[in-house]
Amino acid sequence: MESNGGSNTELLDYSYLDMGDSPLPTVGAEQNLAEGPVLDRVNSSNSFSDVSLPDVVNSAALLPRCMIPGMAAEVERALTTELQTLKQDLWQKGQSRSQDEELLSAMREQVARLSQKEQALEQRLEAMCQENASLTESLASLHRQLALQDQCVQRQGQQLVEAQRETEMAQERTQQLQAQVEELQEQMSLRELSLGEASLLSELERSLGSPGWGQDKEQVTQELQSILKMLLPLTENGRTQEADPTGQGFGLQDTLLQLRSVADELVHCTRPQELNPAIVAPKSDPCENPDLVKELQDQNAHLKEENAQLKMQGALAQQAIRDRDEAITKKNAMEAELFRSKNDLMLLNNQLLEAIQRKLELSQELEAWQDDIQVILNQQLKRQQQSEQTDRKTISNRLAFLRRPSMPALRPRRPSSSLSCTSEPGPERTQAPWRDWLKHGKIG
Repeated sequence: MESNGGSNTELLDYSYLDMGDSPLPTVGAEQNLAEGPVLDRVNSSNSFSDVSLPDVVNSAALLPRCMIPGMAAEVERALTTELQTLKQDLWQKGQSRSQDEELLSAMREQVARLSQKEQALEQRLEAMCQENASLTESLASLHRQLALQDQCVQRQGQQLVEAQRETEMAQERTQQLQAQVEELQEQMSLRELSLGEASLLSELERSLGSPGWGQDKEQVTQELQSILKMLLPLTENGRTQEADPTGQGFGLQDTLLQLRSVADELVHCTRPQELNPAIVAPKSDPCENPDLVKELQDQNAHLKEENAQLKMQGALAQQAIRDRDEAITKKNAMEAELFRSKNDLMLLNNQLLEAIQRKLELSQELEAWQDDIQVILNQQLKRQQQSEQTDRKTISNRLAFLRRPSMPALRPRRPSSSLSCTSEPGPERTQAPWRDWLKHGKIG
């Protein structure tokens, strides 16, 4: 029996079928044993692929070689129990694999969502940086405009002060000129009343004793007589008795005496009604003092020009005041706009800092999750290696049983598979909080 079993087991080799991600060992026979064994297809409940397991119970080639029929039944029972244990191992592995796949898919979705959030935050950060740059440029332009407005306000204020000074000086000068005009008018009225004729007579009397007077004596006498003839109608005596001053009895001295008397009478006349109403009329001769009239006209024209200039300066001063008020209002509006832009800039800076901090937190969380995924993958690889080792042990035990069918081979081996089955859920318990946390993250 051992020789037959040895000859049959020497032709066996080890082949591995790909089941999902981890390879599982199966026993394959050469062409001389292909007619005997029948492969049993086991369909796992967790969407695993069909795994081929050896079933040597129904082998028609091995049963005739068994020398004792009881040994065949024992071999059949052992293989059946081993098949059940293998099916349980596969089911537990498939269940743990499905849970690991769910965890990995959840973590991948979480990583994808975090990457999308990170991209959105980066785009928002770029937009905020651009907006911050534009606000900085607008703030600089506002500062420049504000400086220009301040310079314009200062220039206009200086011009306004100068215009006010010139206006005050022109007003003072106008008042002085008006006072001078009033004084001149008073002096003219006094001169017209008192010194009109007396000055002429006194001048004539002083010039009587001057040399060269004899040549023009007759001509002067005639002129004085003509003047006396013109003044006599103004007096009361002239109205009652009109004498002819041009007669031969009137000499130069008599003419002068008569002119003095007429002048005294005219000077002492207090009311215009006492004069001859036929001669005295409310008419003024503009040619009495042409120099003074011309001077007054010149002063009047000068005053009009100064008044026009003052009006123009006053209009300029009013315009400067209006410009100053407008500049002040613009300055206040620009200061308010500057204050609002500063507040917006501070708010954007705070949002930018929050976004940067959030990005750092997300990057740290992403690194931590990547580390956790790496740990989970390493644990999965360890479990796969352990499962491969256990499968190799079971296959070697099975081959040893085929070599020695008289010994109860595989029953003491079953606790190792059960121990492996019980020891495998340990990592699942350690990873259960991660699954719960990711599920909560999905729901949130």
